[in-house]
Amino acid sequence: MVDDGEYGGPGPLDGIRVLDFSMFLAGPYCTRLMADMGAEIIKVEPPGGDFLRNAPPYRDGKSSYFGHMNCGKKSLELDLKSALGRDAIRRLMPSVDVVLENFRPGVMTRLGLDYETLSAIRPELVYCSVSGYGQDGPGSQRPAFAPIIHAASGYDLIMMKYQGDADQPPPTRSTVADILGATHALGAINAALVQRMTKGKGQRIDVAMMDAMHNMLAYEYQAAQMEAPDRPIVFSPLRTTDGFVMVAPVSPANFKGLTDAAGRPDLLDDPRFAEPAARGRNWDLLLAEVEAWSLAQTTDACEGAILAAGCPCTRYMQIDQSMAEPQIAARGAAVQIMGTDDPYMVANCPAQFTGRDVGARPWVASLGQHTAEILAEVGLSAD
Repeated sequence: MVDDGEYGGPGPLDGIRVLDFSMFLAGPYCTRLMADMGAEIIKVEPPGGDFLRNAPPYRDGKSSYFGHMNCGKKSLELDLKSALGRDAIRRLMPSVDVVLENFRPGVMTRLGLDYETLSAIRPELVYCSVSGYGQDGPGSQRPAFAPIIHAASGYDLIMMKYQGDADQPPPTRSTVADILGATHALGAINAALVQRMTKGKGQRIDVAMMDAMHNMLAYEYQAAQMEAPDRPIVFSPLRTTDGFVMVAPVSPANFKGLTDAAGRPDLLDDPRFAEPAARGRNWDLLLAEVEAWSLAQTTDACEGAILAAGCPCTRYMQIDQSMAEPQIAARGAAVQIMGTDDPYMVANCPAQFTGRDVGARPWVASLGQHTAEILAEVGLSAD
């Protein structure tokens, strides 16, 4: 779409070159964050490109969804099913620090681009595979996208249970497993780069989205191993005259703030709520007592009163409202993608570094935009 000229100063991963063989979300989000941190990401795309390039929403006929996940990367269009395409990858390896792939286990081995083969060329290589169930084991070959992992990990049935009167798992567009897998991969890759710096060794990393989901469900993971564990607190909305607010009176000070805002100091000494364990057992009753007050308040008034009293609270917002919050602008948490007649915003890197340039690079490569440039390094033409 646009030229990838200079953008800001060096990031903490400046000088790190990554070959990214991944598509859709789990792999691309990991390398998107690495690009934000200054790494050179070469996205290796098959003829026709990552299928996310054709996913709505569109801007100027291009997928802004793809742009959100892949801004700041270079695009190398290459047929890995051809001997010449695979040879080009092997020729590039001496200059590569990290390989990331999210094919089904065994695909990279069949292509001759597995860790053993590539690390023989580049012993210091950090090679990360992200998959649904891991690289080995009886379930490793099962195909997986985030909704499959949500269902298989217990997550969806847990969410159904917390809905109370639901009689089936909720429909979803959630990509939690993808984003969790990506961020675990990012942490593992960066740890391996530190190990390489201190020990001079490469590393083979295996990230399973299933494992990431189980780690997120820490309470439920432990409760599943106990007989009749205490019912957990399920955070639920409070209704107002014109909407909903969420409150989290977790600490004693938070609880006092909520009772002060609602004008119900009597709840502090109510035996149903006075102690943390009792509040947990009677959480729904506590919310019902407070909701008797909130139902007479506007959403803005309710949120303001609870926050002023020292209890965490927010009104419920649509994502466009959340994007427009002053805090987002103040933090620079959204970046405009340039080079189109219809520019759009992408979420910026969640981590900010002092004195380093970390943030979304505001350009998206067209398919194969850098093919000739990259192949020229190893004496090959785009043809």
